[in-house]
Amino acid sequence: MSGPVTITRDDGLWLLQRMRRIRQASERIAALYPSNVMETPIHLCTGQEAVSVGLCRHLRDEDQLFLGHRTHGPALAKGLPLPRLFAELYGRTTGCSRGFGGSMHLLDLEHGLPGSSAIIGGSIALAVGSALAAKVKQSGQIGIAYFGDAATNAGVFYESMNFAALRQLPVLFLCEDNGFSNVMPRSQHSAHDIQSLAAVLMPTFAADGTDVLSVYEHAGAAVAHVRRGAGPAFLHCKTKRWMKHMSHERCDLPENQVDIARDCPIHKLEAWLQRSGLAGAGELAAIEKAVAAEVDAAVAFAASSPFPTPDLLEV
Repeated sequence: MSGPVTITRDDGLWLLQRMRRIRQASERIAALYPSNVMETPIHLCTGQEAVSVGLCRHLRDEDQLFLGHRTHGPALAKGLPLPRLFAELYGRTTGCSRGFGGSMHLLDLEHGLPGSSAIIGGSIALAVGSALAAKVKQSGQIGIAYFGDAATNAGVFYESMNFAALRQLPVLFLCEDNGFSNVMPRSQHSAHDIQSLAAVLMPTFAADGTDVLSVYEHAGAAVAHVRRGAGPAFLHCKTKRWMKHMSHERCDLPENQVDIARDCPIHKLEAWLQRSGLAGAGELAAIEKAVAAEVDAAVAFAASSPFPTPDLLEV
């Protein structure tokens, strides 16, 4: 784990429960996907849970989180109810997008999820727009652009950061850097250093994306900077992609070496909680069991929900 971090027992258990929810939901999606009950592409977040969870502990419901194509983890971290996620993947009317959006177009206005985009970098400018609106209205909200390392090659990435810096907007740019664009390692798709590029325009923060306490610490500093009206900030989180780009199968690229014992954010946090005396093995096992029951209930809810009908398109 990272160096000393001030964290309460409530914080630690919240971080663990959210990561467990994302991990166990992802594992159930992977198990169900070959049966074709979900006719939608999936981009799983297995192993990347620390980034979104460490961030979202510092966010409010009214803060606007704009996502890309790998949405499940960040959406659950922000507060999207698990049954509504599974119902959306099943294409049912009880889904968060009424069954029309699929996995890459999740919507939950109650929890500050105004939409996600399957286009690489497609939601970055939207986060800047929401931040501009927040500044004009003096609402106290912040916008968060949440994207992967491949999106930093898109023109809209620099354009959005430039505008945000020019107008000193309350927006956080968070790069969840798993080192790959589909199957291509970053050395083959980017000539720039991501954090150095961002540093030209705004303060930057960096966290170990496999360590939720590191993300919690640095995301907290970045969010505090933005929320106090000091302008935009950039947070770079290097992590590991355990799964193939768009698949229920484990990634087998030789450039992507994952050591679960070393890289698992859940195992790291559980070990830290026990060492710190904040939770015992029995309590950790109980959390895992409770989340498993949540996932079971969410799957049952999705499977029993109705499919959309043409009249819903008229609303």
